[in-house]
Formats: sequence, C-alpha cells, structure tokens
Amino acid sequence: MFRKKRSFYYGKIPNIYIATPKPKKEKKFPWRGFKIFFLIIILLSILYLIFYSPFFLIKNVRLEGSQSDRIINLANKAKNQNLWLYHKKQLKEEILKSAEISDISISKRPMATLIIKIIQKSEGIVIRTQDKMYLLDNNGNVIREVTETSLPVVSDLKNAPAEIGKQILSPNFVSFVKNVNIKFNSISGLPLKEMQIPTETTFELIVQTEGFKVIFDTQGNVDQQLSNMVKVYQMKKDEIKEYMDLRIEGRVYYK
Repeated sequence: MFRKKRSFYYGKIPNIYIATPKPKKEKKFPWRGFKIFFLIIILLSILYLIFYSPFFLIKNVRLEGSQSDRIINLANKAKNQNLWLYHKKQLKEEILKSAEISDISISKRPMATLIIKIIQKSEGIVIRTQDKMYLLDNNGNVIREVTETSLPVVSDLKNAPAEIGKQILSPNFVSFVKNVNIKFNSISGLPLKEMQIPTETTFELIVQTEGFKVIFDTQGNVDQQLSNMVKVYQMKKDEIKEYMDLRIEGRVYYK
C-alpha cells in the first residue's frame, strides 16, 4: 500500500475579513417637519383672522368735518367690509366730487373703525345771478346755492349762469370784494348799499352808495383807491351826482 504524501504550505497565511454589519438607525420624531407644519397653520390662521374673520369687519365710521347727508351715506357704505381689504381711494374720490370739500384723509383704526376727516373749502363771498344766490370759496369756485347769508354779496349784472364746482371769479376778485366790504364804510363814512360786477368785465367792481356809484379797479390797491376817493369826495361832494371812477391810478374822475 502507498501512503499519500503530505504537502506543507510555507507561504504567508492570508488575512480573512468578515463584514461588520451596519448599526440600525434609531427612528426619531420629525420635529423639523412638524415645526414647519405648525408655523404654516399659525400663518394661515392669522391671515384668516385678519382678512376673513368677522372680527375685522368695519363696524364704526367716524366722520369729522362734515355732516352732509351725501357724505354720511357714502361713509356708511364702508360698514361690514373688511377693514384691511377696504379700498380707501374709491371713497376718497367719491367724497371729493362734492364741491364744498377741499381735502380728505381716511385712516383705519383697530378695532374695526374707519376715521374720515374732511376739510371743507373756506367760504369766500356770495354771488347773485339769475335770481339765485351761490356761495363761492376764496378761489371763486361755486360751492352751492344758498338762500341767505352773512357773507359779502356781489350782483352779476351780466346774469351769467353759475355751475356748481366751476370757477367763475378769480381769487383776486374775491379777495378784493371782501376787502371793500370791510373797509368801504369805515374809511369813507358812506354806506355800502350794493356791490356789482359790470356787464363788460370782471376786472372792475361797482359799489352803490348814497346817491352815486364808485367804480374800483380790482387789480389795484384797495386802500389807495379808497384814500383817493375820500380826498376828492370831501372837496367835491356837492358836485358828485352820478359816479366816482377810481380805475386810473392816482386820479379820480367824477360826475
């Protein structure tokens, strides 16, 4: 019988590596996603509260500076509309269509309050034309028709129509009429019976006084014209029967 010959390995024994299993990840609660979701919910809730909740519906409208029925009705239309979505511009434009309004400011105030502050045009004089009287502001714009007044009244001998909201006299003319109304009697000692606009031009003003009329140049100085008038009247009052014309600077013509 033969024996199998043993073989011997004299080389380097190879290293044997065994794969290390990966550790299992621990499941954690998704806090980051939850926070984002929570913030979105809060944001949507705030938006709903501000823009859609009845809490911010306009309940009060505070009107300052005017009690006109038209303006009150316009202001009340804002009630029950959202305070933050309400467009102030449209309301402002509608109110400014009123001839007596000079300016307006609209502000929003929590809780659910709209504040409307109105500045009315300053009253100037009253013009009488076509058997009616109209109130004018200091710029000569027609504000409204009136039936009585304590303001200076000037009669238009042309009887030209007066349209609400339109300018029919210059600011300078209005100012001149107001000054004559204040100073005529105190400087001349004569009664001021009526002021008139002549048919030819609006640069002149006629004042009817005791037995004659006085013609002023509204582009000139009121005080200087009255001073010239008084000097001549004191010297020639017995000769003055029809008029005193003050339109030429430094001169007085009379008849």
